[in-house]
Amino acid sequence: MLVLHTALGVAAVGAATHLVLWSRGFLRGELTRLAAIKRFAWIVLALQGLAFVAGNAMYPTYKVEVRTAYLENSEAIALAQAAHQRQLDRVTTREAGDPIAPSATGELVKRAASAARWFDVKEHWIALGVLAQLALVLVLAQLDPRRPEDSRALLPVVFGLTLVVAATLWLGAVIGVLTAAWRAV
Repeated sequence: MLVLHTALGVAAVGAATHLVLWSRGFLRGELTRLAAIKRFAWIVLALQGLAFVAGNAMYPTYKVEVRTAYLENSEAIALAQAAHQRQLDRVTTREAGDPIAPSATGELVKRAASAARWFDVKEHWIALGVLAQLALVLVLAQLDPRRPEDSRALLPVVFGLTLVVAATLWLGAVIGVLTAAWRAV
């Protein structure tokens, strides 16, 4: 499920970035590529929605088995750090190298708790991004190339929404990768 969620997230980031690049002309009042932009908006919404559903499907497992059991459990972090330090000491002894000073367990506990908080930040921003994408699809539905004078006022709003959507997806992707990379969860 994590691989599916990641693949959908990467596809959504790519499609949203593509949407921003294609809609740049809206800042100049151009309605070119409108049909393609509307199609990409629906594609981004579908990918974003599917990634959101996949993420929520595995959230209970993450909440219990990762966050509570490891990221918010200072004893588990201390035990993992001690085991890691023992492995480092064995390698150092075997290789006759300089001993590696143990890192502060308290700092690891703070970093783990911070990773859990950043994950919550990611989830909230992604939810706002889904709402912004819904708004984008609705606004795009109102644009009519046969009435360019009516549509031109909405073009900066459309471009702004594409930026918001892409930014929330990029933020979610970066935080998701960093959170998942914490102890290779």
